[in-house]
Amino acid sequence: MTRPPLLDPDSWAGPLQRRYALLINPFYPKDPNASFGKHMLTPTLALTSFAATTPEDWEVRYWDENLLDGRPPFRPMPELVGITVHLTFARRAFELAHWYRSRGSKVILGGLHVLSCPEECAPHADALAVGDGVQLWPRIVADVESRQLRSKYVATYENNYREDPAPRRSILPRQSFLTTTSLIATRGCHNRCGFCYLATDGLRMPYRMRDPQQIAGEFEADDQPYGVFIDNNLGSNREYLRKLCHALRPLNKIWSAAVSIDVTDDPGLIRTMALAGCTGVFVGFESLTDENLADARKKTPKTADYARRVSMLHENGIQVNGSFVLGFDHDRKDVFARTAGWVE
Repeated sequence: MTRPPLLDPDSWAGPLQRRYALLINPFYPKDPNASFGKHMLTPTLALTSFAATTPEDWEVRYWDENLLDGRPPFRPMPELVGITVHLTFARRAFELAHWYRSRGSKVILGGLHVLSCPEECAPHADALAVGDGVQLWPRIVADVESRQLRSKYVATYENNYREDPAPRRSILPRQSFLTTTSLIATRGCHNRCGFCYLATDGLRMPYRMRDPQQIAGEFEADDQPYGVFIDNNLGSNREYLRKLCHALRPLNKIWSAAVSIDVTDDPGLIRTMALAGCTGVFVGFESLTDENLADARKKTPKTADYARRVSMLHENGIQVNGSFVLGFDHDRKDVFARTAGWVE
């Protein structure tokens, strides 16, 4: 599906319902040849985390347009609408914001695009949430209720996020996802690659780790056989990853995560990951040219050693989902064929 659901400008909207918050993940175009089956792997962790910090006397609803369930809810109209914004679907987020604002809802925009381009986003919202939304959301809800909403709320990522509440997964349509168990055990990364959002001007995200037993308990409580870690790089701290694996192994569940290829510096850790249920890793190889990686400020093994390291993961039953960036300064016309040939 390449078009979002129609937002009819003439459609009748229901009455505004006080203490009702709607959290929206906007639509982005799909390539029908790129996937099959359930194209939505996991729910967005940001919105379920905001739901967890919403007061109990508020009704909260989660709506992901990418589940293709039709138009977003509007009967009754929510008093408060929170929309996450990324560059890839910013235009759709702005359309949704305008539609709800014109019908009386207060609209809050947050997410990576708001963090990097607040001036662009501001005209489309009643308020912006810039930075750690889990800290900001309770304040925003309270200010909406007291009619004292400000135009901008800012928070850093310096807080000890180990004390954040577990995501509120009870609001999710569980049957619509491959798994509802999206997890985050760490925040930040030991790399600061120039093309990554962690390198955005003004963003400082210190490396933080949560208690491995806390993560294992959250995984077990969601009662799903498969979990997805959405950490920037679960392998940034190898000793922490080892402790996490020891906590996960008794659960007898399977999981996947993003790691950098240097996690294979420790062959014993790869075996520990496999025994703990790791069946797949996402690896940002980025380039097969060492000069490109140096320009991007990525600390990584030499590209000539990539194949051996991938084999190490395969030998332990761990699939590798590789990611590449094409168009670096040291790339030549053969970069496409060369990259495809290496992957094959």
